Amino acid sequence: MLGQVIGLHWHALVRDVLALGYRRTDILTTLDLADMVAIVVGAGPNTSVRYFQDGGWNRTDHLLANALETEAGLSKITQPIERPSGLQRQRGEPNIFEADAMAWEEYDELTRKRDQRAAEMAAQGITPTTRVRTI
Repeated sequence: MLGQVIGLHWHALVRDVLALGYRRTDILTTLDLADMVAIVVGAGPNTSVRYFQDGGWNRTDHLLANALETEAGLSKITQPIERPSGLQRQRGEPNIFEADAMAWEEYDELTRKRDQRAAEMAAQGITPTTRVRTI
């Protein structure tokens, strides 16, 4: 991986080394091979190395693209999105947050009813302390 980054994304590696307070000339001199491997393999999401390795796309960009493609009917996600170790849901596990899909018209109608109910309560001098779904 270090060799690939040196060959393909040298400028990004130099930028990340500079951000760490070193100079380009410190690569493989002051910063030995183990240091350089740690910088490249452990590159965080906001580093230049990670940006160029991922083609400018971070995890959030990929998830948003998946959501938009799924919503548009262009693709279908067939398994749960990979999560960090220990947080991965298994197929068939219940969702932590259950939700039903609804059309925009239905949502607009529910919002209209909620606003109407809030106006009625305000006219009676009642101030709701929580937001309750009314159907």
